[in-house]
Amino acid sequence: MPTSDTIDRPASAVRRSAPGTIAALTATEGLAALAQGSLTCEAWARACLDRIDERNAGVQAWVRVDADGALARAREWDRHGRRRLLDGVPLGIKDTIDTADMPTELGDPEIFPGRQPDADAPVVTQAHALGFNVLGKNTVSRHAIMLPGPARNPHDLSRTPAASSAGSAAAVADFMTPLSIGTQTAGSILRPSAFCGAVGFKPTLDAIPYVGIRRYSRVLDVIGPITRSVDDAALFMRAFTGDPRYDATLPLRTDFRAGVWRPKDWADAEPCMRESFEANLRALSAAGVTVKELEMPAAFDTMGEAQDVIMAYDLAREYAAIKRDHAALCDPGLIDYLTMGEGVSAADYAGALDSADACRRAFYDAAREVDAVVMPSTLGEAPPASSTGSSAFIRIWSLLHNPSITLPVARGPHGLPLGFQMVGFVKEDARLLYWARCAERILGSTAHRA
Repeated sequence: MPTSDTIDRPASAVRRSAPGTIAALTATEGLAALAQGSLTCEAWARACLDRIDERNAGVQAWVRVDADGALARAREWDRHGRRRLLDGVPLGIKDTIDTADMPTELGDPEIFPGRQPDADAPVVTQAHALGFNVLGKNTVSRHAIMLPGPARNPHDLSRTPAASSAGSAAAVADFMTPLSIGTQTAGSILRPSAFCGAVGFKPTLDAIPYVGIRRYSRVLDVIGPITRSVDDAALFMRAFTGDPRYDATLPLRTDFRAGVWRPKDWADAEPCMRESFEANLRALSAAGVTVKELEMPAAFDTMGEAQDVIMAYDLAREYAAIKRDHAALCDPGLIDYLTMGEGVSAADYAGALDSADACRRAFYDAAREVDAVVMPSTLGEAPPASSTGSSAFIRIWSLLHNPSITLPVARGPHGLPLGFQMVGFVKEDARLLYWARCAERILGSTAHRA
């Protein structure tokens, strides 16, 4: 399996500096250290802020940092005691999510310069109530869609961190924060996480209310965490949903069943991704996991196009005022996509929704004998920064509403992360995260390697 220990890095991929011990902590590890008294909230916040100071000029993962506020909150917890489980855990928030105490420019600083919401999005209100220490706002790709933005891949600044939640994934993967709140409509949690080397989890639609956030498509938009461990994803989901089934203390097993699906885009995957995926399957099988090839209905290979029809149709309507009033400030790629969406008929839109409904029902029959479906997260390593890569292996699950997760399990020939994707059943998110914890134990993780 390709790893960063077995490749020669090209000159463009200068090895980044290793993080300090505290900045490298996951949320779960940090909470344990706080409970033991070996860590203070101020030291944790300061370590993350120092890493931001050191690295953000190149990675550009943050558009706004509230260093003074984060340190003041941390000192208060240290002085008066932590009363809530998550008091002091550093957190980043994607800059499409409204914050009343910081501007939210929605990935469009030219169109919405200094935009200041009157109220927090409910997920932000909840984050504060849970005790998270919000460090700032994470960079979004241009127009908050699949166009390249200012953020860069922390492993190689000439490479893309993907689109939309790009800054969130880059910040977490570069040890600037253990957690960030992202959103996904096609692949904007999993693809940035896979390219940057983080754990990205997309829950079932509406697992966390999507309110006070830039809207793309009501039937596709979801909120989810970007982390450096599956335990942290479970911690996040338990906190924000209140569902005790997200239990990171359950003993791990190796007797689960993984269903392998190689969709039509499998042939386009880079050799390093195919080799890594096959090696992961062998490792799972050797550990006792039952690995079974799946035959998905032919309609599943049309779901990528159906997702694009729905997203283009909805985005053309959500962004109509921007195109009308700010066309001169819009990227030509956005204008082209909105024009395409305007040309989608209501009948075609309804047909795509109907096809997705049929595939949701068919999934239960096709995958009834497995615990999770597995496939690559992306076609390969992160491409150059002029592109945001492909979500060919990801976007179907946004459309079908299945929970999905990417695990950073290997490095490719350029030292860039490769992800392993696991997909669960709708509304069985906690179950998927449990099987992902089991797989992470077997396959290992590269999220902690600089």
